[in-house]
Amino acid sequence: MASDAKAPGEVRLRLVGDRGYTARELLTRAALLAGVLAESGVNSGDRVAIMMSNRIEFLDTFFAAAHIGALSVPLNTSLRGPILEHMLRDSAPAVLVIEESFTEVIGRALTKVGISPRVLVIDHAPSSFAMDTRDYATALDAAGAVPPADVTRYDDAAILYTSGTTGPSKGVLHTHNSIVAFGEKADWLFGYTPQDVAHNCLPLFHANALCVTLLPALRAGATVVFGRRFSASGFWQEIRDEQATVISILGAMVPILWGAQPTEDDADNAVRVALSVPTPSAEFYDSFEKRFGLRLVSQYGMTDTSSVIGTPPDQPGRPGYSGVAHPDFECVVADEHDMPVPDGVAGELIVRPLKPDSIMSCYWNNAQATMETWRNLWFHTGDVLVREPDGWFRFIDRQKDAMRRFGENISSFEVETVVATHPCVHEVAVYAVPSELSEDEVMAAIVLVPGSVADLAELGRYCDEHLPYFASPRYLLVVEELPKTKNEKVLKSELRRIGVTDKTVDRGARGRKAAATPAV
Repeated sequence: MASDAKAPGEVRLRLVGDRGYTARELLTRAALLAGVLAESGVNSGDRVAIMMSNRIEFLDTFFAAAHIGALSVPLNTSLRGPILEHMLRDSAPAVLVIEESFTEVIGRALTKVGISPRVLVIDHAPSSFAMDTRDYATALDAAGAVPPADVTRYDDAAILYTSGTTGPSKGVLHTHNSIVAFGEKADWLFGYTPQDVAHNCLPLFHANALCVTLLPALRAGATVVFGRRFSASGFWQEIRDEQATVISILGAMVPILWGAQPTEDDADNAVRVALSVPTPSAEFYDSFEKRFGLRLVSQYGMTDTSSVIGTPPDQPGRPGYSGVAHPDFECVVADEHDMPVPDGVAGELIVRPLKPDSIMSCYWNNAQATMETWRNLWFHTGDVLVREPDGWFRFIDRQKDAMRRFGENISSFEVETVVATHPCVHEVAVYAVPSELSEDEVMAAIVLVPGSVADLAELGRYCDEHLPYFASPRYLLVVEELPKTKNEKVLKSELRRIGVTDKTVDRGARGRKAAATPAV
């Protein structure tokens, strides 16, 4: 933390439903847990995986890993089955720190992967799986603080898994320097001050909560507040109670909040700026700002790169636009040969940092993906944008075969891999169709094994059991064959054009019913 405008004894971090924590306490807790990790055999460069909800132990672990030179690996709490197994196999953590409610999911995955890291369990309870578990609180009580390791800003700090597109999820490797740079790019949007209260109810395993809220706000001396989850009915009351001045409202949160019944208290809050991705449409952009009494800003960014485009701090936001290029990035809209296209013409956004070590260093254990993404010395985002003559960028579509639902990026490849393991499925194609909200719904077109009888209700339950709630298909469609090119590539553009028909089975807007409070 570069700047501590508040005294060490002042509260710097709060979690809704928990007490506040001072900067001194955060550092002390991290040093103590670092002692536990070191005693558990964690060395510099080892991985420490984290699977838990928004609670102080998540941040203890994140900072403790950095304290001893280890790499933190935050895991989405909805992961299960092959996707989780891939991440554990790929990162090979020396230690996992998890909540008790995830012991069965983790135990099952570790058994499949065949690795045996030590597992620290919060609210420890017996597991039916043979794991080397320790109770988190007991270990912490017996621990002794250790001094910080000799870590430089250029050493590796974290692996943040992001959705795969033509393959399994990729681990985005960030150094200490690039993690800090991630926060600096966000601060360009917000202009954090020591007087700010930055609120975020998104999961801490996401880069938005960690890198767009936590790190830049703490560096600026502001106070950080994390909610447990997004609740449409309780959101604004929580914002008022916490006196939040900077907030993130991403994905479906924007139309959900706008669609709520207006009240006379809507503008009764301390918020001065809200990050909205995507921005509300022109029809109600100004009305949204006026109704809720705040300034909207937007951005285009990735876990791999941080915020490369955003609303300039000295200009108003623009409906439907992500912003202009951040001063630390060169951003070009290009054709398939990486040649710039004229303003107003859609193409792939390719970017290049103007400062060293300010974006990811590589994809963990994936040199081929790293080289492909960095071809011609440009980072290829895989997204289609348009640049206007005045320098503002507008997001058009994803060039990659990926989807976004409930605020989560989804790999069609990974969903297809799971659906294809069902014994009645011969072929499957997974693709996005429009949602009632601002994101995508997941649809699967299925060719049955010859002689099989379609039981789509059972297939849906199978998907729910083996996929995160946000990735489990809402729509299922049985087809005789998948449309393909002459070289046997599935024409998903044709499937998207056909869309939802009267033969499509709709499993409901939230897919698995257990997902009553998705992390949007």
